[in-house]
Formats: sequence, C-alpha cells, structure tokens
Amino acid sequence: MSSTSTRPARARSAEEKHQRRYDILRAAERLWTAASYAELSMNQVAREAGLAKGTLYLYFDTKEELFLALLGEHLHRWIGATAELFTERRPRSPEQVAAVLLHHAEHLTPLRRLLVLLGTVLERNVRPELALEFRRDLDLQLRRLVAHMPYDPDTAMRVLRHLYAMTIGWQQLSESLPGSDPVTAQPRGPQDSGLYSEFELALRAILHQLTPSEPLAATAS
Repeated sequence: MSSTSTRPARARSAEEKHQRRYDILRAAERLWTAASYAELSMNQVAREAGLAKGTLYLYFDTKEELFLALLGEHLHRWIGATAELFTERRPRSPEQVAAVLLHHAEHLTPLRRLLVLLGTVLERNVRPELALEFRRDLDLQLRRLVAHMPYDPDTAMRVLRHLYAMTIGWQQLSESLPGSDPVTAQPRGPQDSGLYSEFELALRAILHQLTPSEPLAATAS
C-alpha cells in the first residue's frame, strides 16, 4: 500500500489526467483483492493511490462509478482478447468454441467478481446517464465480438447471454462459505474442491444444445 506523505501535483495535461485515472483504478484493484466491495472506501483508495480524497473525486463521483469504470476495463480486455482468439483459431465445432470462451477462464476471477456487482450494486447506484453510456458501450463491444464468432448474430448473442448468466451464478456459488457446499451448506468432499470444472461442463452443454456440430465460418477476418 502507498505510504507517501507528499501529495502529487494536480494533473494538468490530458496525458497526466489519463495516468492519474489509471493509477486510481489500479489502487482500487489492489485493495479489492484483499477486501470485499462493502468494506472498501474511497478514503482507502485515495490513500493507496497517494492522493487527497478531494483529488479522487475529480475523477470519480462515487465508489460505484469507480468500479463501473474498472469493470469496463476488464470487459474491454476480455472481449478484445477473445475476438483475437476467434480470428486466430477459427473454431468450427462447439468443443472448439468452448475452448476459446474458456481460454484463461481460471484467471478471470476479478472480472467475474465485478460482473456480480454490476446488476446488484453498480448500475443501481450510479447516475442513470452513466449506466446508459456503459450499456451502450458494452453493446457495441459485444457486437464486435459476435462478428468474430462462427454463428449467426442471434445465436452468437444467445451464447454470450448464457455465458454471462452462468458466470454470475457460478461466481456467487464459489463465494459461499469456505469448505461448505454452496447449495446444501454441508461440508464439501475432496472431489468438490473447485467449481471451475462444473462451469466448463455447463458451457459445453449449452453450446451443444444451441449450436450445430459444424458451425459456419466466422464472418470477420
């Protein structure tokens, strides 16, 4: 955590402001790895970033606005990387599509945690125009991803909606009490140490149900 006692000068150029905003997001992300969203405060983020609290509010009006921006970063990164994988691999079967969508899935916990917050906390507590702007940008990004998938647009969007719903559900299950089954509340057995394999199983089943065994080639190059 930052321990500097000297507050940095106010950012003036566009580049300095961009860097300051980036530093704030990274500070919030570092803190969030060890604390829940409810426990985290804007004061803590300001201290971690080495800023005065008033400076922090020049960039984000609320904690919800800050975390919505953080989610936007993670989504842009995942969508861009996944679109590139579709272009590189050109999957032609449900199994191959699943492999693309599950690529690095075990390392996407921050994104999954943020998606859980989206509908329950973030969008309900930010300015309506900001929430609308976020949704419009997300829709644009998803349509770009759909263009790289080997399905017609309606089918591709259905796949992504199921992926989104499962991501939230399985992440919530994984955050249940340590050592207990999230459904029965009974102690987990040795075979139940993780939920990732169950998430993978569910995604593959949905892809086989929604899509043909030999999908069309992706339309984007």
